[in-house]
Amino acid sequence: MPTTMAKAARAGAAPLRHDGSLPEEIVVWEILVRLDPKSLLRCRVVRRTWRHATSTRAFLLAHHAHQPALPIALDEEYILTADRLAAAKLHTVAHLDKAFNPEASCDGLLVLSRYNNMTDTIDFSVCNLATRQFAPLQQLHELGLRLLGMYSHQPTGEYRLLLERDSYNETPEDQLGYYVFALGSHQSPRYIGWQESTSQCFSLPVLVCDSLHWYPVYYVSESSYIRLQSESKAIIVFDTIAESFRPMHAPIVSSNSYAFEMDGTLGIYGRNYAKTTIDIWVLQNYESEVWDFKYRIKLPVAEIRGKFEAFDDHWNVEVVSADGDVLLLVNSGRCLSYVDNDGKLIDSFDHGRKYFFLSKYRLKQSLVQHTFFQALESSAVNTSPFI
Repeated sequence: MPTTMAKAARAGAAPLRHDGSLPEEIVVWEILVRLDPKSLLRCRVVRRTWRHATSTRAFLLAHHAHQPALPIALDEEYILTADRLAAAKLHTVAHLDKAFNPEASCDGLLVLSRYNNMTDTIDFSVCNLATRQFAPLQQLHELGLRLLGMYSHQPTGEYRLLLERDSYNETPEDQLGYYVFALGSHQSPRYIGWQESTSQCFSLPVLVCDSLHWYPVYYVSESSYIRLQSESKAIIVFDTIAESFRPMHAPIVSSNSYAFEMDGTLGIYGRNYAKTTIDIWVLQNYESEVWDFKYRIKLPVAEIRGKFEAFDDHWNVEVVSADGDVLLLVNSGRCLSYVDNDGKLIDSFDHGRKYFFLSKYRLKQSLVQHTFFQALESSAVNTSPFI
């Protein structure tokens, strides 16, 4: 972790060497630790001391903590991230030799899925795009399990998958309900039970306070949407330590609402049926489940439409939160636009990609090495499916 000298640098009192250069410790803990993974790997070849200092687990964990959680986008075999601060706007983080779909994301790890025509099943795999490690998850093949989320299990340090079986296979011992699978384990997924109250439509989970959170998603017509606006649905919470479900109080929001992480706490954003107004709620007190209505943002749809001929009437809106700021990322066709919490258009561009798809998953890249990859059968580094 940074020493007193590094803390002094943050206060603007960084001492210089006699030759006018910064001390090595300042360079490592205040500059290199903030670089993106590709830039950091390039800097490692400059000096042997930099390579050694930036290879320790303490540095890699600190480096990961400084990385932004960026929206993941897909373009056939390309996995990209959308970054407003990057000059290129979209960054290619991986080019794969096959098209995969993201199914879960945690600490720089991605679980990917791909339909297997030969076996008529979904093949799952896990990868780290920064270290280019990849491994199939053989134990999940042909089990008919649905992936609900991934998390770091703090007591053991394991990365685990939460799965669900909601229909019977031909195997008599199949049990409906929830299963847990530890990455790197040679055992089959472990059954943890079934709770009827959780049998709702799961959306993308948000990991806060060692728990996964889902806001139930219902796809409704406009008439049903108007009726459901006044109804409150409980958030589904899975305690990753106790391995149990419970409900959490949620504010009354629109039926088209999603949970998201905002500066270490839980948020919910909802939109009207026309997707022109976004409401944002933030959980102020986790224990007492007190929510605060933070923003009502009107999208500058006419202004965005006026900037792009390619803008159409089918757009998606995602909330991007970083360093206390709230931005909306509006995607329509080839157009990406950033809107601040006052409804002001602050950036927009035409990404020019034909098969572009903006997912709800986030990628916070990490160069931390995980031993479970070696324990998984057919694991590989810097080979197929990476190009």
